[in-house]
Amino acid sequence: MSIEALKRQVADEFGTPAVVIDLDRVERNIARVQQLCDAAHVANRPHIKTHKSPVLAKMQAAAGAKGITCQKLGEAEVMVEGGLDDILISYNLLGAEKMGRLGQLLKRATITVAADNPTVIEGLPQAAE
Repeated sequence: MSIEALKRQVADEFGTPAVVIDLDRVERNIARVQQLCDAAHVANRPHIKTHKSPVLAKMQAAAGAKGITCQKLGEAEVMVEGGLDDILISYNLLGAEKMGRLGQLLKRATITVAADNPTVIEGLPQAAE
């Protein structure tokens, strides 16, 4: 089937916009990346920014990823809700509201946060309260 025919079929069956995933290719790519990491003796912690899907993140974890990386707190919340339990948040978290949300996540998962300045670091103890 041509790409154009597939596009028409998806549009007819599901409407647009629609996400179409070649699951076999996804599984092969996940396995390939994990094999490369394993061969290099490097822990794989993929960033979910391209798929933002707990289902795909679980596939990565099942293949051997140590955990996942999220850019934002909201993404981490979605991943924890989806059953993932080892997450690195790579963007600075600031403010009491975000520290409260982080504190709730810490009750359900192992969360590591990145910080690039003292202000961020000083606010982190609020999450443990």
